[in-house]
Amino acid sequence: MTERFREAGEFLRASFPCRRRSGKSYQGLTQATRRLGPNVFHRFWECLRPTIPKRIGQAWTWFGWVVMAVDGSRIDAPRTRRNEKALRRAGRDKTHPQWWITWITHLPTNLIWDWRKGPGNSAERVHLRQMIGSLPKPLLLVADAGFGGFDLLSKLARAKIDFLIRCGANTTLLVEGACQRMMREGGQQYVYLWPKHRRRKKPLRLRLIVLKRRGKRVYLLTNVLESTRLSRPMASKIYAARWGVETEYRALKQTMGRRKVLAKTPGPGAMELAGNILALAMLMLQAAIVLAERITRLSVALALKVIRQAIECVRWIGRCRQFWAYLRAAVRDEYRRHSSKRARDWPHKKKDAPPGSPQLRRLNRQEKAQIERLWSDYATLSG
Repeated sequence: MTERFREAGEFLRASFPCRRRSGKSYQGLTQATRRLGPNVFHRFWECLRPTIPKRIGQAWTWFGWVVMAVDGSRIDAPRTRRNEKALRRAGRDKTHPQWWITWITHLPTNLIWDWRKGPGNSAERVHLRQMIGSLPKPLLLVADAGFGGFDLLSKLARAKIDFLIRCGANTTLLVEGACQRMMREGGQQYVYLWPKHRRRKKPLRLRLIVLKRRGKRVYLLTNVLESTRLSRPMASKIYAARWGVETEYRALKQTMGRRKVLAKTPGPGAMELAGNILALAMLMLQAAIVLAERITRLSVALALKVIRQAIECVRWIGRCRQFWAYLRAAVRDEYRRHSSKRARDWPHKKKDAPPGSPQLRRLNRQEKAQIERLWSDYATLSG
């Protein structure tokens, strides 16, 4: 961090010789910014975020929705006593202290919309609840099986947010028809999500979409009950695009080299992590200004290379005349590859088992009567 501060100070002094100096030491910077806190980066991004729809044009909507995806990931921190006490270890006993970040990205363009961070044992569902108020409308939220809780889905439904979320073996669904036929033939069916410890609340009537991929089934839950609005092929295409969230985490950790926070204490570490996320968000927003609707083909690695070359030109030459032309060319190639780009299996590569099939159970007479009574009570209260 001290080397980064030194290089940034040299660049600022060379670029703005008549301005006030930025400071002499990294320790002084941390003391001066302690009163602001890491939320200053988030508030700065909230001022820039409303310009995203105008920048990307028609790519803002997809199938009539603003399609966004949410996911979380961990970032390692130095193994110091203060980090171990504040961040805690969320994995095995020998893991580093870790930060947990959860962000929401615009799925067609992979632009970061909002994010939250916390210790390594934070819950990504809690982070999503905190970001519901910032979500645009009309929205279709896509997520994996980690966001399938009854309370969270009920809150999304009350906020009038459509969702498409994968469910696994830890989910019990109540059905009215024959379970075996649906499991055998796939397709779609209306189900109820109504856990036993939430029987006093209104059940969620959802649509279960079963996709078949490479001989395996993927189970998706959605509150869009009309198949004309969200058909099975549309759901398959939208959920397949959710992998873009994973590539954005790879861009932060691998492309930008921010796999680990370098600060040895939690306070500066939170500032550093928020700055890293903001840097990636601003990098992609800068590319969106130039590429507009072509932002869907952006290559983060090439854009980062263009930014670094421009900084070196300004630092030593004084100006960079071809910056915009180079940034317009920072897109992915379109040629067809004849071999797979998949990396070989390293010894440390994780191979997590995919989520299993949800537990299906037919409604009994008492449950049907209770559901009808709850629906009539809520209809009476709502007028």
